[in-house]
Amino acid sequence: MPFYQFDLTNSETLTGERHVELPGDVEAMDSADVIARQLIRDHPELRHQHYAVLVTNEAGDEICRVPLDVTH
Repeated sequence: MPFYQFDLTNSETLTGERHVELPGDVEAMDSADVIARQLIRDHPELRHQHYAVLVTNEAGDEICRVPLDVTH
């Protein structure tokens, strides 16, 4: 199974080094959505500040970016 990295980012990466082994890109995208929703619940001050959860694969390719502003 491939590894994915999940970062909190706006104009630069704020957190990183969270590597998770998942079956594929779809599961990584689903996980990014869950992480984004949890961040908004725990830190509502992040809303409207252009933050996103960025997912990259082992090669460093961007898989998806989930903006916190559109998360409900």
